[in-house]
Amino acid sequence: MLNPWVLIQRPNGLATEVPWGRHRAWFDLPGGGLLVTGLNAEQVIALRRSYPGFVKEDDAAASGEALACRARRLPEKPDLPAADLTRDGQYAPRIVLGADGIDLTGINFRALVPLSPDCGPGWLGAVEALELVQASVIENFLRVFTAHQAVRRGGVVLHSAGLVVDGRAFLFAGRSGAGKTTLTRKGHAAGAGVLSDDINLVLPAAGGYQAHAVPFTGEFGRTLAHPGGRAAYPVAGLVLLDRGERLGVAPIRAATAIARLLVACPFVNMEAATSASLFDALTGMVARLPVIALRCRRDDGFATIMTAVTEGFAHA
Repeated sequence: MLNPWVLIQRPNGLATEVPWGRHRAWFDLPGGGLLVTGLNAEQVIALRRSYPGFVKEDDAAASGEALACRARRLPEKPDLPAADLTRDGQYAPRIVLGADGIDLTGINFRALVPLSPDCGPGWLGAVEALELVQASVIENFLRVFTAHQAVRRGGVVLHSAGLVVDGRAFLFAGRSGAGKTTLTRKGHAAGAGVLSDDINLVLPAAGGYQAHAVPFTGEFGRTLAHPGGRAAYPVAGLVLLDRGERLGVAPIRAATAIARLLVACPFVNMEAATSASLFDALTGMVARLPVIALRCRRDDGFATIMTAVTEGFAHA
């Protein structure tokens, strides 16, 4: 059934898609990539400027499995009740999983996120050309796309702060307000590398797991240079963030760790179709990586925190 959001009537009464132009952009993402067609020159320039480490000039640099997405004009913006686009008081595009992909609807865009080559190409539509390449549109699309591709590969997208110390990635997972961005700022000031202060991609690798750079970050991450789509670091371990009166780490049971990490896997943890694969992915991670709980205060120094974390991993 054709989607009424993306149809424009020809004089003969037949409906057709209307692209923005004939340009294309290749998103070089971990484990494969996404080829976006139907763009105009201005959109491609904006994408390259915003994501210089991820958007290639063409698909000649493609590696791994590539999925396709067509950029489209929408005749009008989606008309959904505010309740359908709000979760816990914050803006959250509506996600509906279907056989052909994921129907993703936001305030000023609508999309079909591709899941696999068997589903055919996806599409991303907006009313205005530059709306389509704004972070509120393209990054929401990429978050959902990456989360589902990660589960397909036995990994996860984790709501966490990702910091690189001595060539290894330390992932600090926690709900909003747990201190991820505060910790990221401390780490950056102390010389640690920053993958993201909001969402990180973890995929299985030889001998363990790797944390990969992604083209979407939190507010602090937007102020930093993207490390690029090929950046990946072995994961040292997982830290579950808690607020506390004093600094301290504690071991955590595998079942509790899986339950807490499950909550921190957005876009896939509410879908029945992905629940088994997600549970298997988290079970594998907890079995192969040290996991600890960390209590810290806002004024605890980064070096002190990392000393506690490293000692906690050694005893986990």
